Amino acid sequence: MLKYSIWIVLLLTISGIIFWREKASIQENVIIEQLDMNSKMDFNISYTLNTRGFPNRVDTEIKNLKIKERDTGNEFAANKILVMSLIYDSDKTILSIAPPLRLVINDNTLEIPSGKLQVSISIEKQKNAPTFTLHGKNLIAQIDGEDLMTVKNLIFSTRFAEGLLSKHREIFIKIHDLYLTRLGRDVRNKTKILAFDFNFSNFPIGELTLTTVPFLEKTISESVFTTTGTLEIINTNLDLKNDLRFLPLKFKEFLISSQTHR
Repeated sequence: MLKYSIWIVLLLTISGIIFWREKASIQENVIIEQLDMNSKMDFNISYTLNTRGFPNRVDTEIKNLKIKERDTGNEFAANKILVMSLIYDSDKTILSIAPPLRLVINDNTLEIPSGKLQVSISIEKQKNAPTFTLHGKNLIAQIDGEDLMTVKNLIFSTRFAEGLLSKHREIFIKIHDLYLTRLGRDVRNKTKILAFDFNFSNFPIGELTLTTVPFLEKTISESVFTTTGTLEIINTNLDLKNDLRFLPLKFKEFLISSQTHR
């Protein structure tokens, strides 16, 4: 009897290892395919993968990710991205992103040197399409090595509008304690609340040239499904007229026209 019990335990263990390895392989292949998509669009990509989490989780760590455009030298780099999923729930994936993050465009460097970022991606089975939520805490942003802003709490989420066949995606952004630090202002004064309601059918997306940024070209091409959004900033020293003067004129007009007073 003991002999049979040992064989049963051994068989279950081997089956569990094989099943977990298969799930891990599927997750790794999905990540590699996504990265290869950018490689085919004139980007050089380097990274390392390592998967752990047996027996009930699949945690794939992407370390030292660097994506560089061959022609322009524009670059995105991330220290570590941990992709986490459960063996028994393939419809939800969590990404934990460890700064520093760096984006170089036209010799200008935007960097997030510290803070916490977590992304939750879920598949809506009825629409067979993903929605996601990004949560950031205690973020610092720098431009060319100088502090630009701090953000205490950030939530960015998407969802589909009511109706099983609807492809209308809504965006919600809520930010607590956003302070521009590069301007040398006393952040304790003149704090306020800003709120915006967007209709993206009027969004001048072409003027932002975001298609040159890795991973965004496909997202922007699908943006026709995203037609509305809300943004609320609670406690900020941001001044729309003075601080956003570097933005394209049409985008500034769009932003100002979307502002609401609550």
